[in-house]
Amino acid sequence: MDLGGRAGPRRGRPAPGGRVPDRHRRPGHARRLGARPPAPAARGGAPAPGGRRVPPPSAPAAAAPVPLEPARETSADPDAALVVLDRALEAEPLNAALLLRRAVLLTATNRYGAAQRDLEQVLRGDPAHLEALTALGLVLSRKGRWADAVPHLRRAAELDPGRAPTWHYLGEALNHIDDLDGALAAYERAAELRPFHARTLHGLGVVLDRLNRPDDATRMYRRSREAAGR
Repeated sequence: MDLGGRAGPRRGRPAPGGRVPDRHRRPGHARRLGARPPAPAARGGAPAPGGRRVPPPSAPAAAAPVPLEPARETSADPDAALVVLDRALEAEPLNAALLLRRAVLLTATNRYGAAQRDLEQVLRGDPAHLEALTALGLVLSRKGRWADAVPHLRRAAELDPGRAPTWHYLGEALNHIDDLDGALAAYERAAELRPFHARTLHGLGVVLDRLNRPDDATRMYRRSREAAGR
């Protein structure tokens, strides 16, 4: 969950494409069908067969937060989605799900400072909020604050060791602060969990290159290209 303005691994060949998540619309609920008691006329809306009137659609509800994966789909209109979330947060300013959703959209549109503020607000209420820890680590990484990102990503990895994106982002951050052994271990864990993720395999290649293991690096670059073509 990459989002716009991402910085790739240091040194090495260009990473295959991939973008970090952003927004999924939650479908509306279908009108339940059942027995046919006399239906009261609804205000507005067009007449339906049988003389009933269909009520106009209600305002969209705020969607639940999405997993922070490197997503390829983007919101059709993130600014419009942000307006909806802003209004919802006026009524519920401490709603963690809404703050996280807005932070994801803000990150996707390169508004990192605003995203960071929302995520820090979530973590003030719940310091062990897994999604917020991962998202804040990602935002700090995109701002080039790699060393500041590491503690948040480490904490997220400790809370849930089975999330490949967290290990990937941790490997990326550790590579940028020249902790090559740590970066290698993090990328390897990400690759175990998600063996065909092209960017993770490329990151492994970069770190192996920097560790003067050219044969292993070449093998990882090859696997990365193959994964990108799947």
